[in-house]
Amino acid sequence: MAEVTNKILAVAAMRDGKVITKLLPGEKEITLGSGYNNNIAVEAPGIPDSIVLIRMGEEKNTWDLRLTDAMDAQITSANGSKLKFSDLKGLGIFNTDHEGNYVLKVNYGDQGVVNAGPFLIHFGFIDPPKIVEKKVPPKKKPEAKKPEPVEVVPDKRMLRLNIEDSQGRREIYPSAGIMTIGQADYNTICVKSGKLPRIHTLLEPEKGNKYILRLLPEIKGGVEVKGSVIPFATLIERNLLKQEKPGEPYIWVFDKNVSGVFTVGSTEVFFSFAEPPAEILKPKTKPVVKKVKRKPSVYNWNRFATRPHETVAFHSVRREDSRFKVLLGIGLAAVLLMGAVTDRLILVVKESKTQMLRNAPSARAVQLAETPPASESGMGEEIVSDMPVAEIATSGGGTGGSDAPAGGGAAQGADAASDVLSSIGFAAYGTGTVGGGAGFIGDLQSAASSGTGLASGQSGQNLIAGAGGGGSGGIAGLAGGGGGVAATAGTVSSSDMQAAHQAAQVTFSASASGEAIDLGYRNMSDIRRKINIIKMRVQTAYESLLRSNPGASGTITINFSITPGGAVTSVSVSCPGPLSSLQGTVSSAVSTLNFGSAAEQTGNLPVTVPFSLVPPQ
Repeated sequence: MAEVTNKILAVAAMRDGKVITKLLPGEKEITLGSGYNNNIAVEAPGIPDSIVLIRMGEEKNTWDLRLTDAMDAQITSANGSKLKFSDLKGLGIFNTDHEGNYVLKVNYGDQGVVNAGPFLIHFGFIDPPKIVEKKVPPKKKPEAKKPEPVEVVPDKRMLRLNIEDSQGRREIYPSAGIMTIGQADYNTICVKSGKLPRIHTLLEPEKGNKYILRLLPEIKGGVEVKGSVIPFATLIERNLLKQEKPGEPYIWVFDKNVSGVFTVGSTEVFFSFAEPPAEILKPKTKPVVKKVKRKPSVYNWNRFATRPHETVAFHSVRREDSRFKVLLGIGLAAVLLMGAVTDRLILVVKESKTQMLRNAPSARAVQLAETPPASESGMGEEIVSDMPVAEIATSGGGTGGSDAPAGGGAAQGADAASDVLSSIGFAAYGTGTVGGGAGFIGDLQSAASSGTGLASGQSGQNLIAGAGGGGSGGIAGLAGGGGGVAATAGTVSSSDMQAAHQAAQVTFSASASGEAIDLGYRNMSDIRRKINIIKMRVQTAYESLLRSNPGASGTITINFSITPGGAVTSVSVSCPGPLSSLQGTVSSAVSTLNFGSAAEQTGNLPVTVPFSLVPPQ
């Protein structure tokens, strides 16, 4: 609270730019209305006969400002923050008195203006005049009118949550309309944060279509009003969110017209109220239980005693008793026989050839799984494990083939090596010269055996002989020691290759402001969902760039406008230096978007989308 000085509250009523009256109420009330006995007489629709406009508050250096639905006000705090009554009136955050008037809190040092019909009523704090006003006897307060009971119509809208976190974006309708947050996995929103409790009920339904918010200090965010968000901190400062006791959550009871956002770390939760999907409203069908009609038992009364005074007795028939014993013996014998037979059965499961090949690894898979020894020719890296990229020297040459010139065999060997290496994705493994091209031996065997004549080796030692011309040695050692292909140690380590194949991080956010967003013709959820379509194209292009420039990173800013028909226009892409080659790809991807038509939209809606590109760690 600002330091208290000797300034006092001053009120001035203006109409058509002229000051009608000035008031210095001190500790007195200022009334407004259409009656003659008010301090400010105003005749306008929605203005009652009399209403207490400003009076001293319960706390020191505070005043209560009362407004009706037909009035509006804007308050500016001493620190410069502004609060407009009409923007927050429908959210249910203002207290009301017994007459149904809204009550706003005014602190010492605040200033503002109240719109009441044709009048503008300014209030603020000024230095007191030297002349002291005469005391005016207090006026009688109007009798309080009992508010008429309002019939509450059930609101069938349900709580809808749009969650954005490391798992992506998803939409849920919480069970029973209750939202919990905490570190436990069974919460509606699970956030592993040291400041949050294990479970906390953030939103839950209240009586009369109301909802209650229990806001923890660790949860940031705000309430969305006409396309802008009013932070919870501002509502707490204006005493609209209150604590029952210090350290407890801030309590707020609101209706289902409120929407907003909660932020905890990197998790954002957008809450609103909407009609639930059809599958949620569809009642679960109960299983149909068929009723079976049972016929009553029919007794043969001839088997009972014939005279009433004799003892009642059942008479068994020897023939039926013998038949029952025979059936029981046959059943027991059958069970024993079947048990003896099934005990000796052997179940054989026939396995198909495809399943056998899948379950049993081939010799080639076993060979590739083994770690080959390091080459003795000075390659400096293991060929299979770390995938070296050898720089082939051109100073030497292998011995030519016996059936064809050595130069022709070398050219054919280089072409074959290039084709094989390109097909497996490692085009930089060897270069062909007069001695042939060195490459990955396991993948060049087929090229060598086809007769292309890849000549290499160390002193003519052959690993695979050519079939018909080219090099007499075929493919020998990958690095030539005595004339042939000499390899340098320009290699790529396994850690570098692993880092190059990790996925880059591409994230984006979107913002837009305009009439289409303010009036609800378009919403940011649909816009973000459409932009997410081109995210994969941006990531693919970025990962392709990382192959030539692994350190490229930065933020690409995309600006475009959405027409009423849903098309994209005025596309501009701003890329920093290392990412400048992605401008064409990103611009082409954005131009393909279509957001669907909105008949109510009258002008283009500008949208800004920053894409953050981070290389693998």
